[in-house]
Amino acid sequence: MNAAKSGGRMLARRVVPPPCRGAASAVPAATSTPQHISHYLAHSPRVTWEALSASFPAAPAPEGHVDAVLLSLARNPSPSSPASAETVAKNAHSFFHWSAAASPSPHSLRSYCLLVHLLARAALISHASVLLQAAITRHSSSPASSFLDAFFSAYEDSGTAATTRGLHLLVHAYAQLRLPEEALEACRYLALRRVLPSLSAFNAVLHAAQRTGRFRVAWEVFELMTLKRVYASQATVELVVGVLSREGTLARTVALVERIHGKKCAPGVVAHVALALWIFEEGRAEKGILLLRRMLQRNMVFDDVAYSLMVHAHCRIGDLESAREQWDDMVRRGCRLNPFVYTCLVGVHCREGNVSEAMQLLQEMLSRGLKPYDATYSHLVTGCFRHERTGEGLEYFDKMLHEGLVPDIGTCNEILEAMCGAGEVGKANELVTAMIDKGIIPGQDTYHKLIDGFGKVGDVEGVVKIYYEMEHRGLNHGSDFFTSLISALCQCGNPKEAEKFVYVMERKSLALTSDISDMLISSYCKKGNTKRALRLYDKMITRSEKLIPSADTFMMLVRRVIKVKT
Repeated sequence: MNAAKSGGRMLARRVVPPPCRGAASAVPAATSTPQHISHYLAHSPRVTWEALSASFPAAPAPEGHVDAVLLSLARNPSPSSPASAETVAKNAHSFFHWSAAASPSPHSLRSYCLLVHLLARAALISHASVLLQAAITRHSSSPASSFLDAFFSAYEDSGTAATTRGLHLLVHAYAQLRLPEEALEACRYLALRRVLPSLSAFNAVLHAAQRTGRFRVAWEVFELMTLKRVYASQATVELVVGVLSREGTLARTVALVERIHGKKCAPGVVAHVALALWIFEEGRAEKGILLLRRMLQRNMVFDDVAYSLMVHAHCRIGDLESAREQWDDMVRRGCRLNPFVYTCLVGVHCREGNVSEAMQLLQEMLSRGLKPYDATYSHLVTGCFRHERTGEGLEYFDKMLHEGLVPDIGTCNEILEAMCGAGEVGKANELVTAMIDKGIIPGQDTYHKLIDGFGKVGDVEGVVKIYYEMEHRGLNHGSDFFTSLISALCQCGNPKEAEKFVYVMERKSLALTSDISDMLISSYCKKGNTKRALRLYDKMITRSEKLIPSADTFMMLVRRVIKVKT
């Protein structure tokens, strides 16, 4: 608010001549044209409602009268004595409310906007803020572009007398109303028109986004202000750290920065690293690298941190050649190689199937005295299992657990999928146990992967055990889960056990699907139980919702019936 009060700078625009001034400071009661009213307000020391009612018995009811009065006052760059700019603004404020009370129709959005600029020009920030919030509430629009157009148009129409103070105040108003999306839109709107919001305005939007849990908006605001070279203050850094804390990623980001730099860094470094990582996660590697170079020029991050993150960005998009070039540049500049940058290269090699190269990097990492961490082993385990190097994958997996390293839930699910795909469901189950021991609670995706894994190896007991473990943990079972469960049991060759869960679905009021019936019929046909398959088929077509079997299932059943009869 203080920055908004003190930061009103003049912008070049078309010059609008001020209205003519008369010699008298009083106006006859019968005259109530916009020109006479504005002249009266501009030359009176301090008007009251009583004075206005006495001077203008007939309120300016015609549409456009109030707009014309306020526009005339807004275009007056330097009011003459005895009325100062503050007095004129207060007179306009009194006139605005007096005319509202006397008029049957509400004031237009343009009237609000013109008066806000008048009040902001006179540094009457509290009055302007209250009025602006009322205007936003009464004339809200989604998106906010129509309101922004009206507000900026009033600013331009005010001529050379206007300052940008009112524009900064607009961002504050949206933030105070806890409308961070609209505040961000206002920031972008103004930036496109070469009016850069103040640091306090950006901070206000960050605060609103943090308080309302709109974390994506917070990162977009932080990115915009950094791109526009409005650099973070201590308050900005504290707000960004607060966003990280509420997202639950603060500890992980701090650990990552420490792993790169070798020691703890200031909160400002952590905040800017978090911004770069967020941009990379959005899939905008080039934009993130550009921002990192700018941060490096301003000494916002250390050299080794910036170059390590650039290697990470290239690895994320699978550009191994650029990642290697950035690695070489990092070495030439004398930057310290670290576990994070090695792990990035290990990951991209594993994803592309170059597991041997990834293993060599691990050995090089160990020879330098650098310690692998959970992500390093996760890449190697996943890569080995996906590329049919099960023995080495199991070796790395055992080493990871022996060192007490358990990755986050998302990485665990990737490892589980790779293990189950390789038929190592027992090891996958061990990983889930280690996750629980470390306080990581498995979700539905984790259990789904285990069920699929047990189904592939034909372990009926394992599938059923997972179901009851999920029941014990209170995880909700939807139709998709039961489809996966029944599919696994049919894959194990046990349609009878699978059919029990159809009745469970009915008790839970979950709709039976054609896919489930197809799986059961096909499984019974494969087991040679044609009688039960026919009963299921009859049940499908006689249901109220009438489930239609697939063509493949129907033909399988027909062939089985013909075989039995012959």
